[in-house]
Formats: sequence, structure tokens, C-alpha cells
Amino acid sequence: MLAVVSWINLVSHAPWQRDAHLSAYGDALEYYRMSEQTFAPVDNPFALRVLTPWLVRKLHQISGISPDSVWIGFTFVTTLAAVLLFHSMLLRHFKVSAYTALLVAGMLACTFWYAPYLFGNPWLVDPLNNLLYVAAIWLALDRRLLWFTAVVVVGTVNKETTLLLAPLYPLLALARTRKLTDRSVLAGAAATVVAAGLYFAFRLWAQARIGGDYALGAGQANKSLMDNIRFALASAKGRDQLAIWSVFSFAWLIWLYGLYRLRVTSGLRHPLIVTSAWVFFCCLFGRVLATDTERVFVMLAPVLLAVIAVTLDHYAGPAQRPWLLAIAAMYVARQLHWVSDPVTFIIDVVALGVFAAIVTLTHRNTRPAATIEPEGAPSAQDVPAGRSAGVDQ
Repeated sequence: MLAVVSWINLVSHAPWQRDAHLSAYGDALEYYRMSEQTFAPVDNPFALRVLTPWLVRKLHQISGISPDSVWIGFTFVTTLAAVLLFHSMLLRHFKVSAYTALLVAGMLACTFWYAPYLFGNPWLVDPLNNLLYVAAIWLALDRRLLWFTAVVVVGTVNKETTLLLAPLYPLLALARTRKLTDRSVLAGAAATVVAAGLYFAFRLWAQARIGGDYALGAGQANKSLMDNIRFALASAKGRDQLAIWSVFSFAWLIWLYGLYRLRVTSGLRHPLIVTSAWVFFCCLFGRVLATDTERVFVMLAPVLLAVIAVTLDHYAGPAQRPWLLAIAAMYVARQLHWVSDPVTFIIDVVALGVFAAIVTLTHRNTRPAATIEPEGAPSAQDVPAGRSAGVDQ
């Protein structure tokens, strides 16, 4: 089902015409040039994001398929892989029902800036970055430090923002143990230092291959960091609030309610609260250096929708499922721009009204949420028989 949804979105948005890259714009032009010459002397910071262009170049050389077709295929495969991995995380880590997992994974597949936009502008490094973000978050929640660090390091070769995820592991460990000297906290901190060191070593090596000097955080003009910050912050005057809201629309408020509910039932140390706070901070920090507000904040999608999945699953009784489907349908309608701007506000109000009604009227049919004990394990009385808590395992 998720593959079908993604395929329909691809068919609807991908540029299928011959020499489609001639219509590329912005950083997509730089990445396409890098797929022709991996270490091409393009603008900073794009020149050091070599993994996706290198993979596309290799696939083109091996298959003989046109570069445009390879870019489209690579974008589709990595985006679908991110959606399927997210679906698996909901089922296996958070233990939500199959119905809720499929519903929310479908919402991710239709999130405009996460999938349809990338299908329409396939010459970007974002799809692989999204896949690596989902993998890293799941590995951090599962306490698999070596694999988590490996994914972060590989991700930095694709896009340096993946390095911002490195502190997530020690933060989760600290929330779980409440001890700065705990072994898992110290190991996570050491892994963060190692990941940063490997990334900066890669930067030096890549700059030597390119034959240029690319200052960290300097932006396309390669001037000072402060110049880049001023340029980025001045790029969307008067529209940032609307741009941020448009990324997830009414789902922002369901996410906030979900975080509130987790806070009440499990405390501030719940892994989803810690992960949400850190990834949201990463988005805020990334916006200081980047001009594409929507592409920055959509990195929160797997975390935001995971919170929503856990929240909706709490109310996913047989009588409520049609209403949860209605909420998901309204989200998809907003994301795929099926409604005109004047109607979007009505859609948001109706969706939030339906959600509020479900919460208000179905408390007796909900099952209690798991409570995290000091060591991070849920107490037995909070977990129904046959179900596991959606917490750090």
C-alpha cells in the first residue's frame, strides 16, 4: 500500500520530459553538476555533499540509464525506503497497531516537503538524508551506539546537518539514567566527538580533491559565518511563521498534544519528548544557516509523526478508526494541495475538532500509556497484556 501511494505521488510530480535537468534550479543545479563530476568546484556548502551525487554517477555508469532517470529512480527508492523504515519503526519499536502504523506512514508518504516535492525536484540530496535520519533516530532509541554513529558519519558525507543528530544518543542516555558519569552517556559523548572528528577529516580530504577552501557555515558566497546567517535570516521576512505552519499544518497541534500527554503519563524523560526537543532544536539551528524553511523543518517529520502515531493509537478503538482515517485524509488533502488556500483553514479547524472530539468522548476506551521507570523500563501495570510500551527498549 505504501509503495502504491509513493508511486502515484511519483507519477504525479516527477519531471518525465527529456533533459528535465535543464529546468532544475537552486542547489539542484549544483548536485546535478556533481553527479557529472563528483568533486566539481561548485558553491559552498554543496560541494562537500558528495554521497548522493557520487551514487547517482556510479549508477549511471553501471546501468547506462540517463542521469535524469537515475536521479528520479534514486529519489523514489530512498524516499520509499524511508517511509517503509518509519512504518517498521512504528510497529517494532513503538508497538502501535498495524492500522495506526499504516495510516501514519501513509501520512509521511504524502507529506509534501518530504516526498512529493522531492519527486518534483529529484536532483537533491534530501531523500538520502531523510532515510538516514529515520535510521539514526531508530538506532538511538534502540540504544545501538555503534550503528547509530556509523549512520551519522555516513550521513555527514551526504549532508553535514546529519552531524547534528550525534548528541541525541548521549541526551537519551542522560534522560534515562540521570547520571552524567553513566557509561552509556560517556560512550555517547565519545561517539559524538569521534563523528565530528571524522567529518572534519572528510572536509579536509574533500577540499583537497576539489582544490578549494570551503569555510564551514560560510554559505554560497564563502564569506564569513555571520554573513551567511544574515543572508539566511533575511531571506524570508514576514513569511517564516506561515512557512513553518505549512509544513505540517494542523498536525503541529496534535504533536504538541501528544507531547503533553506523554509528559503527563510518563514524565519529561520519555524518549519521544527528548528526541522531539532535540530534532526541533536542530531545525531551528538549521534555519539560521539555510534559506529553505520548509525543507529544514520537514526533517522533524519522522519524530512528529511518531508522536502522533503513539497518540492516535491510544484512541484507535474500532469505533474511532473511521474518524482517525478522516483526520489522515484531511492531512493528505492539505499536503497534496487538493484544496484552495481559503479552504485550508476550514480543513485545519475541522481536523482539530474531530481530534478534540475523539479525545473528549473516548477516554473510557483508551488503554493506559506506559510509564518510564528510573532505568527506562515500563512498569508492568501500565502495559496491557500482549502489548509492549512505546518507549526506549
